[in-house]
Amino acid sequence: MKHFPLVIFISVLAFSRLYGNVPFSEFKVGYQDPEDARAGYIFGLNVGRMIDESLSWSFEFNYFQKSYTRVTTLGEVQLNDITPEIKQKELEYKTYMIPLFLKLNWENQLGYRSPFFLRASGGLGWEMVWNNENNYITDVHSTRFYHGFGWQGALGIGIQISSSANFFLDGIYNGSKVTRNDSTNEEGFPTWEELDISGFGLRVGISILGFGW
Repeated sequence: MKHFPLVIFISVLAFSRLYGNVPFSEFKVGYQDPEDARAGYIFGLNVGRMIDESLSWSFEFNYFQKSYTRVTTLGEVQLNDITPEIKQKELEYKTYMIPLFLKLNWENQLGYRSPFFLRASGGLGWEMVWNNENNYITDVHSTRFYHGFGWQGALGIGIQISSSANFFLDGIYNGSKVTRNDSTNEEGFPTWEELDISGFGLRVGISILGFGW
């Protein structure tokens, strides 16, 4: 299982070489709201090759990060004509997600010679989550790693901005429940920790035809 991301990369490279011709690359940025984590920004890179004028294969790499800090005010200090506040950091959480997908993409022009087009994509892959916790109240400092299968669907609209580049807006849904710490309890039943990172999001980006591997 730990080699699954490498398997995805090799598979999409093989598909692209066998069934693709013109390369393309997409650069994306957006906002995603996972079920069991705070909403945050997500950045993506999607690279692949066209199969025909509408279909393409690709490999997509995403990076999500969200931080949360709880700070309380203990009071003020009088220093001549200024009164600075004394702050105390109590909690600090940082969540990182890296979803990797093998994707099939579709685009269709809206009307003859129209600059607008519909686009949709779907992908399967592997999702990894790191959660760093610094709890200064309970003196807990730990990093938890979760992983598991995931899928992603997207639907959007684009506009041609040059002969080889398009600007697009996509609505996305990411579906995945990642796990860690497989073990058994005192009664002998299997147990594990599960994190639901499914959720909707919105992304914008630029697609460049002829640029890529």
